Amino acid sequence: MIFFRHLFVKVIRLNNWFLLLSTFTLVLASSYFIYFLEPDTFADPFEGLWWTMTTVTTVGYGDVSPTTVPGKIFAMFLYIIGIGIMTIFIGKAIDFLSVRKRLKEAGKLNITTEDHIILINWTKKASITLDELLKTFEDISIVIIDEAVSKIPILHEQVEFVHGNPANTDVLFQANLLKSKSVMVFASEDSVATSQADGQTLLIATTLESIGKEYEKNIYTICEVLESRHIKAFQHVSVEEFITANDTAAHLAARSILYNGSSEIIRQLTSNTAYDLYSISKKDTWQTYDDARSDLAAQGAMLISNGNDLSIIKQLSAPIPNDAKLFIICDESAYEKIIS
Repeated sequence: MIFFRHLFVKVIRLNNWFLLLSTFTLVLASSYFIYFLEPDTFADPFEGLWWTMTTVTTVGYGDVSPTTVPGKIFAMFLYIIGIGIMTIFIGKAIDFLSVRKRLKEAGKLNITTEDHIILINWTKKASITLDELLKTFEDISIVIIDEAVSKIPILHEQVEFVHGNPANTDVLFQANLLKSKSVMVFASEDSVATSQADGQTLLIATTLESIGKEYEKNIYTICEVLESRHIKAFQHVSVEEFITANDTAAHLAARSILYNGSSEIIRQLTSNTAYDLYSISKKDTWQTYDDARSDLAAQGAMLISNGNDLSIIKQLSAPIPNDAKLFIICDESAYEKIIS
């Protein structure tokens, strides 16, 4: 008993890769050895493998078993040694998965997901944005980067987490930045002045764009800017889009006062309701904006702009560029019909 106890302790302390190799070696060697001992009982080594696996995993179907004394002695040996090693192997595998799960929730693992959305800074607005993204897009993958939270803020199969300073290049590479689709940087909510919050956002944006230039990769960056007078600084570092939440709310409030009901239109277009804002590409049959407008209207959609250019309503006879990014308003069924 002392011998087996010492042996068991030594096996537990074995290197994981050595334990894995030992387990596979034991299983394969036992499969051939039992076939060698009882070729009449075990027709081939695969039959020996079947018996070995059902023995070390304690399943024991009993459809095939040793009949000779040497075979039964070896079976007892395998039962004692094999089951012990297999138990340790399974235990270590479970421990490995448990550790990996904890590291993943703590944001310590490298992200291998591609074509994903990166949300930087976990705030109330980030939470609302994440919820909207998950409701709207079934297959979207999202990575959250934040230094303040110690573990993933939401458990979801499409959401991953990286813990660290988002202005640190190592943290951004951990989030697989170069393989991402776009990045949204939210302004800090850590009770700092708006100018300081925008300064932190600008630092992150500068880091993102510098990585893009270094690796010749266009990193599509969207930043929440608290004060519109800071936008020029963000334009200087080539940030693609800005969300000025405070100014937008103020302008929307003014429009709602002047034109009652206008805020509800904006709310519907920015939430997961029947009618939504979609982006489509130019179709071969469309030569001018008027062609696109007429065809889309017949399918239940309204043409709004080409990218951020809302002036196309004044140039309906103008040709549509091949790389046009047309925005339309319609319901989901009309959108699916248009892109099919």
